[in-house]
Amino acid sequence: MKMGIERVLKEKFGDAIKDICQINDEQISETTIEAVNGHLDILRPAIKNFGGSVEVLSITDGNCQVKYEGPDSIGSGIKAAIKERFVDIVDVVFTN
Repeated sequence: MKMGIERVLKEKFGDAIKDICQINDEQISETTIEAVNGHLDILRPAIKNFGGSVEVLSITDGNCQVKYEGPDSIGSGIKAAIKERFVDIVDVVFTN
């Protein structure tokens, strides 16, 4: 999964991406809107470069509702990043 995310980011952002690394924040123990938004902070600058934005609106019964505007390929990376870090999130649904 990591290689797929790296490929999409490098494909979309090219030379703007200097390095891609995984960050594990063991302090996050609960799946909350704040925790997921905090996790997405690492992607926000890249999303903003494409005129996009991302914000977690709600988390209910394993479903994470996200307000996302931007390229579909970046959206796939966002979904993967959320599900990989927060294993109790089963589905990520985008709204406009």
